[in-house]
Amino acid sequence: MKLMYQQMLAFLTVTITALAIVGVLFTQFTTKMVEDNAYSQLNRFAIAVAEETMRFEESDGSFAYFETTELDTDSSLLKVQGIDFTLYGADQQAVYPHKGKVATAKITDAEWQSLKNHKIIQKRSADSDSARTLDVIKPFFDKNNKLIAVVVAREATSSVSDNLIMLRKNLLVAFLISTLAVIMLSFIFSRLIVNRLRLIQIVTRRVADGDYTARVHLKGRDEIVSLADDVNTMTLSLRSQEDEIEAQEERRKEFMANASHEMRTPLTTISGIIEGLQYDVIPDDDKQHSYDLIKTEADRLSRLVKDNLDYERLRQNKLVLKKEHFDAVSLLEGLLDQLRSKADLAGDTLKFDGYGQVMTYADRDRFIQIIFNIVNNAIQFTENGVITVDAWRETDRSVFTVADTGIGMSDDQVSKIWERYYKADESRTKRGETGLGMAIIRQLVEVHDGTIQVESTLGVGTTFTVTLPDRPQR
Repeated sequence: MKLMYQQMLAFLTVTITALAIVGVLFTQFTTKMVEDNAYSQLNRFAIAVAEETMRFEESDGSFAYFETTELDTDSSLLKVQGIDFTLYGADQQAVYPHKGKVATAKITDAEWQSLKNHKIIQKRSADSDSARTLDVIKPFFDKNNKLIAVVVAREATSSVSDNLIMLRKNLLVAFLISTLAVIMLSFIFSRLIVNRLRLIQIVTRRVADGDYTARVHLKGRDEIVSLADDVNTMTLSLRSQEDEIEAQEERRKEFMANASHEMRTPLTTISGIIEGLQYDVIPDDDKQHSYDLIKTEADRLSRLVKDNLDYERLRQNKLVLKKEHFDAVSLLEGLLDQLRSKADLAGDTLKFDGYGQVMTYADRDRFIQIIFNIVNNAIQFTENGVITVDAWRETDRSVFTVADTGIGMSDDQVSKIWERYYKADESRTKRGETGLGMAIIRQLVEVHDGTIQVESTLGVGTTFTVTLPDRPQR
């Protein structure tokens, strides 16, 4: 069943059930109220009849006699309304109507006893001809608390039933009108809900077909609007992921092209030299140089393969760290000594501002790899400048900075340097570089639960800050 019809059926079921319950309760309440009003009216008629007929002595106020001459007129008027009455004296004999004129209401002995005890009796009864009536039997007493009269006022239930039947008819008409109104309103509300859901359905189908620009435009604060917002958020995320995948694919293609070129060049060189050595066409004086070239090109291939293997291990969380506590200062000093000759070729000055001991908790080899790559990168993009390495302790952590006065980077370049295969300046990138260096550095820092930050100004220089938290020895 479609959602709209389900909604309509739910609205209709709830409303009809509520109307039925209210109708039954209202009918019962109204029936009780109509009967109570009838009893109250009969009670007033009984009082009026008694007051009109009873006569008292002027001397002592005692009861004298009944005056019934005016009751014929009253009886005729009440008959029209379906009401009749009977007046009894204290001797339980009917005073009005007179015998043989109209059948009088009968009062049982038990009822007489209750009347003498000042009880007013209200009941339903039936005549010999099965005519049903509502009866009020009311006693009257003199000032000495002596029973002097009893009035029985009766009303045919047909008059009450007519009022109730009319009431039920009106209630049924109201119920039918309400049901029709509910059907119309439930159709309108269900259609509104379904139309809003249909908008979401249309957008999700477009997204499923690859259109990540689709958006659901709904206003409000209900659950459907929240669902629409979630769909829009999902679409934005998919769009962002698609852009990232496209960018990664472009960089992958670029990397594969660069890697193929870089691998082909050293392989061609190595193959040519080996062929020359094989056929002894290389002079003895040049053989050592040839061996050096083979070693250089083999190292280049090894570095290319190693960077890719390192990145994949990091990406798949397969790198195993051997963390230990060590003094980073001595390692940094040795590392800078290794790179000093390369810095001299670029006209750069390497400075180390650290002093004392900087106890660090990390994998020693990976720590050297992180700092080596950052300093090597600084040398590559700095000419005739200064590269400063610093190290110090903070609470529960070690902090290292590498600052250079090189070419710097733009904000766009800074935002991309952690991406795979990205090269900030192709013209200054050494042949054989893979573009994986900074991505590997960042992941190495993160697997140490550390952080790495970069601040750079184009044409001024760049500063990298690495923070490694302490961990207890195991």
